[in-house]
Amino acid sequence: MRDSRSSQRFQESQVFPYTREQIFDLVADIDRYREYVPLCTESVVLHNTWRTEMVSTHEPAKQAAAAERRSVQAQLAVGYPPFHERYTSDVVLERPWRITATADQSDGMFTYMRTVWDFAHAPEGAYKPPLGPTVQKGGDRAAGHTLVCFSIEYEFSNALHAHAASLVFNKMARSNMAAYLARSHVLYGA
Repeated sequence: MRDSRSSQRFQESQVFPYTREQIFDLVADIDRYREYVPLCTESVVLHNTWRTEMVSTHEPAKQAAAAERRSVQAQLAVGYPPFHERYTSDVVLERPWRITATADQSDGMFTYMRTVWDFAHAPEGAYKPPLGPTVQKGGDRAAGHTLVCFSIEYEFSNALHAHAASLVFNKMARSNMAAYLARSHVLYGA
């Protein structure tokens, strides 16, 4: 964590009634964020930036999944009129464990911005539907539950800009998890 008075941090955890792989794929599909992420008006993966590297881990349970780490750059725009800000992030995808996005400081919007998604197995029954039990549609949902941990820490480069834009970012961060859960229901069945 950064030690700065102007740095903002938000984190939330929730159990999703889907597998880690399903939730990882949902979060990794950056090109679709503009369709459902609150206040995201544009989301584009710069496809020519994809790179893959071989990595190793000392944790046997993660060895197979961590054998390959992919990274890419993505451009996102967030806001609502009259505020509209665009930034580029370096995104590291470690399927199915973690996705980390770090904003490029050269864009000028942030002095620092880092988003982390962690995905872990959750026990069956850990998911509590917000409005009582749900009926599963078809066979879209694979067995499994995932504890999804989302955190974002950011610091704007300009104090005046920070005050105006933090309203947008705070609103987006607080409604983020609900948007991803709703999208997972659309993709995988409720």
